[in-house]
Amino acid sequence: MEDLLTIALPVYKRTDYIKSALDSAINQTIKCRILLIDNNSPHEEFKRIIDSYKNPLIEYVKTDSTVPQDENFNNCFRYSKTPWVTILHDDDMLHCQFVELTQKVLNKYRDKFGGLAVSSHVGEKEWEGISEKTELTDNIKLVREPYFFFAQLTPFPGVVLKKDVALSIGGFKAELHPIADFDFWYRYSITENMFFVNQEMTYYRISPSQSTNNLINAMINNVYQYRLNLINKSRYNKFLCWLALEQSRINNIKFFQETYPGIEIPKTFINHNKLERARKLLKNRILSGLARRYSLMISFKKF
Repeated sequence: MEDLLTIALPVYKRTDYIKSALDSAINQTIKCRILLIDNNSPHEEFKRIIDSYKNPLIEYVKTDSTVPQDENFNNCFRYSKTPWVTILHDDDMLHCQFVELTQKVLNKYRDKFGGLAVSSHVGEKEWEGISEKTELTDNIKLVREPYFFFAQLTPFPGVVLKKDVALSIGGFKAELHPIADFDFWYRYSITENMFFVNQEMTYYRISPSQSTNNLINAMINNVYQYRLNLINKSRYNKFLCWLALEQSRINNIKFFQETYPGIEIPKTFINHNKLERARKLLKNRILSGLARRYSLMISFKKF
C-alpha cells in the first residue's frame, strides 16, 4: 500500500498525543506512507519528533502560512503523493489492521470502490484494543444518501478517500465550521461509492476540556438544519425521516450532556416544538421501531 495510501496528520502547536497517533500509523500490519502537515506552528518540535523516527515512509511538510483547521485538512490532499488518503487527527489513533482492512475492501471491489469509512471507538482513555489483531469483518455496506439524514459518517478518523476527487469537489469548506466534515462526507458520498464497515478500526479521543458551549450549540443546530434540508428535498417518507431525525437529535443532545459534564446545552433549539412532539411520539414503541427500521432500510445497500 506504500504507493496507494497515505495516512495524513494535520497538526498545529500541540504535541501532547502526536507520538501515539504516529505510532498507530507506523505500527500497521501493512505499511503505507505517512504525511505530517504542520500548519505553520511557532516551534520546531514536530520536525524533531519526525526526525527521531528515522522512518523513510514518514514525510514532514510545514506550510508557509497558518490557515483555518478545515483548510489544513485540504492540505493533506494537496501534499499527498498517493491516490488514496486518510486523515488522522493528532490526538486520535488507527487500529493496527486499519490499512489491512482498507486493502481488503479495495481488492474486493476494485474500480467500484470510491471510499471507505469505519466505526470508531470513542472515549477519553486510550483504547487498549488498538494493537490487538482481530478477524476482519465481511459486514460491508454501501452508504446511500439518506444515511446522512440521521447520522454522521464517522467522528472523523478512519475515512479513506480518493485524493483527486476530494479536491475536485472543493474539499472541506472552512466557512461551514464546525460541521464542515459532515458537509464534506455528504458531498463525497454522493459523488463516489462510499463503503461502510461496521467494525471499530479507529480510536476517537474525547477531550472535554477542549470543547466550548458555542461549538456544541452550533453542532446540534447546524447539523440538524443541514439534515432537515436534505429530507425536505428528498423523495422519501417525510414523516418517518423526520421522526428518525429527531431521534438522532435527542441522542446527540444526550451524548454531549454525558460527555461534557457541566456543559450548557441551549434551551432553545431549531424547531423546538417539533422536538417536544417527537419526544412524545417516540415513547410509542411501534412508531419508534418503525422509524428506526425505515432509516436503516434507506441508509444502506448491500453491494
